[in-house]
Amino acid sequence: MYTKTHIIYIPGFGAKYDWLRSFILSKWRFKGITVDMVPMNWHEGTFDQKMNAINKAVDRAKSKRIVLIGESAGGSMAVHMYAHRPDDLSGVITLCGKNILPETVQQRYIDNSPAFGVSMKNLNNSIKMIPAVNRSKFVSVYPIYDPVVPVNETLLPGCRRKRLLLVGHVSVIFITITVLAKVLVSVARKI
Repeated sequence: MYTKTHIIYIPGFGAKYDWLRSFILSKWRFKGITVDMVPMNWHEGTFDQKMNAINKAVDRAKSKRIVLIGESAGGSMAVHMYAHRPDDLSGVITLCGKNILPETVQQRYIDNSPAFGVSMKNLNNSIKMIPAVNRSKFVSVYPIYDPVVPVNETLLPGCRRKRLLLVGHVSVIFITITVLAKVLVSVARKI
C-alpha cells in the first residue's frame, strides 16, 4: 500500500512571517506530499508547549510517512522530536538548522525566547538519545556560508549533508522553500 509522505514544518524565529511560510508551503503541490506547519511563536510560550504542538501534529499524521523539516531554531526542535519519537518519524531535514553546539548561542536569543533557551539547554541530551545508526535519517541542508547559524553548527554528527550553492540565512531559507522546494521534497522522499 502506498503511503504518502507528510512533512511537518517547524519554523525558526520570525513568527511575523508565519503567514508567508504558510502561504508558500500551501503551494507545495507535489504528488504524494502533504505539509503541515506548526507555528513556534518563539517569543511566547514554553518549550513543553512547543513540543506538545509538534507531538499533536505527529499524532494527526500517524497514518502517513512523516518527515520533519526544522528551519533554523526549529532544527533543534526537530532533533528533540526525533529523539523522543524515532519510531513515528521517517527522517528529519534541517534547513540552516541550529542542531549542535548550544553553548555558542548568543545570550540575546535566549533572553528573547526562553523556550529556545530550554531547547538549547536540552539539545546535547537529545543528541545522545539518537543512536549513531539512526543519524543517517537526518539530512542537513545548508549554504556555503551562513552568518547566523555557522555551517559547522548545522551538522549533527553522522548526518547526511546537502550543501546549497547559496550564501545567507533568511535569504537561503526563502529561496529553498520557494525556488528550490523540489530539492527539499526530493530529500524528504528519499529519507
